[in-house]
Amino acid sequence: MDLFIRFIYSVITSLLMFYLLSRLVPKLKKETNVKHGITVLYLASIMTFADLTHIKVVLLMYFGLIVLMRWLYSVSSFVASMSVMFMYLITVISAMISSNITLLITGKIVDYRILFASANLSANLIFGLIVVLLLQYYKLIVKLLRKYSASNIKIDLMMLLSNVALFSFVILYQRITFENMAKFTFEGVINSPTTKAYTSYFFLTYLFVTSMVLVLIVLVNRIFMVDKNLENYKFKAETDVMTGALSREAGLTHLKSEMSRATHFNYDLTIAYIDVNDLKVVNDKWGHKEGDRLIRVISEVIQSTLREFDVVARLGGDEFLVIFTRCNKQQAQRVWRRITDEFLRVNAKGDFMFKISASVGITQFDPSKHTSLLSFVHESDEEMYAQKKLVKASKL
Repeated sequence: MDLFIRFIYSVITSLLMFYLLSRLVPKLKKETNVKHGITVLYLASIMTFADLTHIKVVLLMYFGLIVLMRWLYSVSSFVASMSVMFMYLITVISAMISSNITLLITGKIVDYRILFASANLSANLIFGLIVVLLLQYYKLIVKLLRKYSASNIKIDLMMLLSNVALFSFVILYQRITFENMAKFTFEGVINSPTTKAYTSYFFLTYLFVTSMVLVLIVLVNRIFMVDKNLENYKFKAETDVMTGALSREAGLTHLKSEMSRATHFNYDLTIAYIDVNDLKVVNDKWGHKEGDRLIRVISEVIQSTLREFDVVARLGGDEFLVIFTRCNKQQAQRVWRRITDEFLRVNAKGDFMFKISASVGITQFDPSKHTSLLSFVHESDEEMYAQKKLVKASKL
């Protein structure tokens, strides 16, 4: 019976972890329930039968999850490893916080490493709530990153090191608090009549320090992204009024920065030059108001389908540029197929008088060939026009 209860709690925890993972990697939400079931079953099985109090077993579980995502969902190794790492950080910090809160409120000790196996309902409910709150906190950090994206390599490195140090402090603080409070509980200090009145003080102090550290992380990131990188903030804030995408100047400045970073760190960089199909036809037949609507719909579909750290800029008129950071041509082509699938879904709804579609040219950055920004963009532009000619020829 104990094993059955552990399995039930493991399934619930696995569902929560998968929900977290699907929010970190939006692509997962579009996959089949069969794949989701396999992922949840994998996590639940290991949680039920493996001893997760040993760090080696934990690392093997998460490494297996990365491999599973790579094989089952065709997610890139970089995205899979980064998303699993963030999921691990959120779940570990959530487990520590919930164990500490449970200890301070109820006086019961729950091992944060295998919190799900305790069958402590209150601890697991607190864990679920903290996971959701930390997910919203993560979204806030990402929102800051997208708005004030850094383009200076030294600033990026300083940001990375500061975040590692701060999150390490959070984990260390949570662990020390848990160990000390557990020690006090074993000795009967917290539950003794003379010190029981101080429990609320410990609880409020603990919550205050934890929340202040998380606020500190946001402030430190903001300092690096805004105060130390004002030039990049300025071009990032320059957006196209109609579509909300970056302006031409801001987009090309960002691309130039990414080219330098890709060359320095030797990672993949790919761009997609996009041209809206039949804009002139829509303008002539239904007016420029509908033509502007077509451009906005195309932009909305593109931006909603991209990853959080990809960037889209409106080059002018009906032309857009998408910058895929740490992404090769094959991966960018898969993203574009998702975008065209979304075009088809929008067209199937019949909400517009016109059909939406676009031609694209996708080019992967090659430092030896693309020695300038213009040569890189020009090659992608030529590939787009070649595709556009094929589309026009097929209509004849």
